[in-house]
Amino acid sequence: MKNYQNQLDRFRTIAKKLVDDHSAELFSSYKLCSSTGTMQPDDAYHSHLDTLGKQLDEQARQFITTAQTNADIVRSEVWELCKKYLDQFVRRNQPS
Repeated sequence: MKNYQNQLDRFRTIAKKLVDDHSAELFSSYKLCSSTGTMQPDDAYHSHLDTLGKQLDEQARQFITTAQTNADIVRSEVWELCKKYLDQFVRRNQPS
């Protein structure tokens, strides 16, 4: 059980870092958009959301492949974490 929890904690750290990185990049993009007028905030948001989703999917697939214990349980938990962190990104950054 401890190994299982450690695996989930490692994935949680990976997912949180991806969300934090994209949120920071998006914030910088918003500042750049407002000063140059080159890209619409909605376009930047959707671009980051799409990329984040793909990165989380890729990381989850790699993580599930290497998980050795309780593969079905880990798979379920990992996908739930992906949904949670995508929702967190949306709540933090969705343009009004």
